[in-house]
Amino acid sequence: MLMLNRHILSLIFCCFGLFLIAYSAYSLGDFSEYGAAFMPSIIGGGMIIFSLIDIFSRKQESDIPLVTWHEIKFVFLIIGIILFYVFASDYLGFIFTGLIITAPLMMKYAIVKPIYSFIISAGVVLGVYYLFTAVLLVPLP
Repeated sequence: MLMLNRHILSLIFCCFGLFLIAYSAYSLGDFSEYGAAFMPSIIGGGMIIFSLIDIFSRKQESDIPLVTWHEIKFVFLIIGIILFYVFASDYLGFIFTGLIITAPLMMKYAIVKPIYSFIISAGVVLGVYYLFTAVLLVPLP
């Protein structure tokens, strides 16, 4: 079984956070004000901060837990889902891509029945869409 140092996953998340900030600044414009680039930049910054905290919180090499291939696959699954949303939301729209990424994850990891997971994820996606478009006046794709 493949076992890797946990710092490798933290480093992957840190690099992905940098990618999110750079991509949102390049494609969505200035992120110094509230707008389309603000939220991806906050998520990328949070990923960097928490990755660095995870890397530097271990004092000795023996304190660093190992991760399995299953955990590594889950990290790449999450990165793939975020990349799918980033690249497909302009073409498919926020609501449809939001449902594509939230509903399957909720159906797999929630304890309730799949239909309830779908209803909850649809409610969350529609609520976020309403919050951004009607309350914050930030246009979403």
